[in-house]
Amino acid sequence: MRQKLGTAIDPRLLARVRLIALQEKKHLNEVIEAALEEYLANKKRGPGQKASVVRESKGSIPADVAVVKKVLAEEAFFET
Repeated sequence: MRQKLGTAIDPRLLARVRLIALQEKKHLNEVIEAALEEYLANKKRGPGQKASVVRESKGSIPADVAVVKKVLAEEAFFET
């Protein structure tokens, strides 16, 4: 069950958050909750510890090591 919260916030900050919510097609409270979750996660980690770049992983595809090495050895692999 959600709980209402009353607080004062800088109007410019609120405008920025509203813009992000609009761009992401989310409710304002979703963006604020996500920001609070991230803030609390950073606090839990402690000073000097960095956050993981990967937030979640959907799984992996098993591959034979020899096949991966062969693909990486191909010159065309690095061309764009």
